[in-house]
Amino acid sequence: MKIKIIILLLLILTIQGCDNQLDIEQNDSITSTTLYNSESGALAGLAGVYSRVVTAYKEAEINALYPSSYTDEGHYNRVGAFGYIKNDFSSSDTKLRILWTSYYEGIVSVNTFLIGVRNSDIDETLKQQLIAEGHFLRAFIYFDLEKAFGGKEGIPMQLEETIGELLPRTSGIDVYKQIIADLELAEKDLPEDADVTPGRAGKGVARGLLARAYLYIAGEPFNEPGAYEKSKEWSEAIISNSYYQLNSSYQDVFNKLAMEEYDNKEVLFQIGFSFANSDVNQSSKLGAVAGMLVHDEGCGKGFALMNATISLLQKYRSDISDERGLWNVNPYYVPRLNDCNTALLNNQFLEVASKYRRSLESNNTNSSYGAHHWPVLRFSDVLLMYAEAENQINPGSSLALNAVNRVRNRAKATPFTEINEGLIQEERMLELCFEGHRKYDLLRWGILEERVNETKSIMETLGADSDFVNTDWSIYADANVGPDGIPLSGDEPTTLEVRLNSLSSSFNYFDGYNNFDISKHYILPIPEQELGVNTNLSQTAGW
Repeated sequence: MKIKIIILLLLILTIQGCDNQLDIEQNDSITSTTLYNSESGALAGLAGVYSRVVTAYKEAEINALYPSSYTDEGHYNRVGAFGYIKNDFSSSDTKLRILWTSYYEGIVSVNTFLIGVRNSDIDETLKQQLIAEGHFLRAFIYFDLEKAFGGKEGIPMQLEETIGELLPRTSGIDVYKQIIADLELAEKDLPEDADVTPGRAGKGVARGLLARAYLYIAGEPFNEPGAYEKSKEWSEAIISNSYYQLNSSYQDVFNKLAMEEYDNKEVLFQIGFSFANSDVNQSSKLGAVAGMLVHDEGCGKGFALMNATISLLQKYRSDISDERGLWNVNPYYVPRLNDCNTALLNNQFLEVASKYRRSLESNNTNSSYGAHHWPVLRFSDVLLMYAEAENQINPGSSLALNAVNRVRNRAKATPFTEINEGLIQEERMLELCFEGHRKYDLLRWGILEERVNETKSIMETLGADSDFVNTDWSIYADANVGPDGIPLSGDEPTTLEVRLNSLSSSFNYFDGYNNFDISKHYILPIPEQELGVNTNLSQTAGW
């Protein structure tokens, strides 16, 4: 009797619908010592490693809420404490311990996988590919750990030969060097993306994460010489390959993620979730957390836990042709008992991150969980990384300008006529908001504290302005649309109906900004429980 590998991977990758499904022979006598002696066993071990990543990402906190909240991009909008999301926590926070443990269980899993595959008798070509994939996954997990918990001081770096040891912190730059070494090894033997099994890593994501890793060490606090040149080199390796293309529709990129589809020409790597058999253990809260506000459970419930900042909203509305604005920060919501029809929010301070919409999920009956996939690396990000590195090497470069305008042209945004560091930094937010980059970008640019204070000041100033008009209401309200039903088409009423914006007492706007302390909130602390177990560890400065 055989079972499909797809059934196993559904638990962690939702790789349903693949043309090339692999078979796993059922064997009740499989143990940890015999697992890797067959192709099916090795693939099962690989699936176990991927499952650790799914576990870390399923609550949509460390990947979605944390890197966006209380930056110039967005902020958590519920009353009451929410630990590390709102900068109101200690090193004994339970969620941090769970997150840390989940990631390090992934490290143990991948190291065990690498040892098992190296010592196995499986086909040599397959062995090299699986080893490459293991190194990719180790680099991916360590990248997440280092940027969240490490910084300049770094994190404990467990490799195959140090399994079980109580390790001190490895300096941040050396952690990144190991990440880079793992990715370079992976890149050599991973398949080309045209041949990759959906949901698994190919050469493109290895190259893209190399470009990203070099950007991280090029900036604060490392300022590594030559890193911009290496980031440009790796991103250019992707851009020069005609296989990779921008989807002609920005919206369709995220529709496909909602529908569990793979398009690795645009999304070079995505984390798949499943809601098969209504099992929340393999699913994600992404659509509920960072999608449209939907009050009605029957329409794909959306709690919309993150408000877009008023400064991000104004950047979008200043270029009404930019299609990303109405997708990422939509002015509409779905009221309860309204037959899934939308209504217009009457206050711009209340507009939420709406990037991941549950309406297209195959099963959106659960009030929190669904099968919404998470985009790890997109081609537009690669273009913007290339532009950033090129502009640092050659300020004002036409090559950097052209790369940014490729991204803007897809979104129908007004093209730039010149380029500089500030425009590239802003473009990353306009294109990649709520995809887990912003806090880490601001940190490596050395402007996190500046943007936190600036964003809070903008909200306070506009919140106190009794004449602050809701331009969304003016543009999109039914009362202001002319006979053709199209906003801004030229047939609008002479006198437009307007409403005023105001801060709402039912939302928290300032807690996370008020709590922010640059001496500690640039990084997450080592969980206190871990310090008690591992006496070789030291706590992060400021904690």
